[in-house]
Amino acid sequence: MLPDLVISDLNFSGDDAGFDFIAKLHSLYPELKIIVYSMFFSAGMVQTAIQNGAAGYISKNAPSDELIECMENAFSGKTFVQKELRENLVKFNSFTDALTQREKQVMALILQNFSNMQIAEKLQIRQRAVENYISSIYEKTGINDKKEFISQFGK
Repeated sequence: MLPDLVISDLNFSGDDAGFDFIAKLHSLYPELKIIVYSMFFSAGMVQTAIQNGAAGYISKNAPSDELIECMENAFSGKTFVQKELRENLVKFNSFTDALTQREKQVMALILQNFSNMQIAEKLQIRQRAVENYISSIYEKTGINDKKEFISQFGK
């Protein structure tokens, strides 16, 4: 028998195993509600979890009533993001509006601390292409380097 709700962390062995787990569950059981309950607060992590099928995202330091609200929203078919995380998510989404889909993929992997080589392998493109995408991301967003990028939107 399939449960109605899964509450999952993102901290699995492997760099993006938590996201892969969510995506696989969502793919196999689209009616299943998945909530991420994590210590990662970055808008990029929240966005990636939701894109992979999570119905909600809440940090482990959230009050219990907010966790209950997250579950209620998931059951009613709404996406829920913890109040403290929403402002950064809105900022992140407006920040990324100018990016292409591939640039967004590269950006998500940067926020997961993948190296350029790992990004190239994951996306099955050349490392030089990754470097070009990163340059384009910096140009479009006004960010100057990876350190600034991660401090703005990373863990």
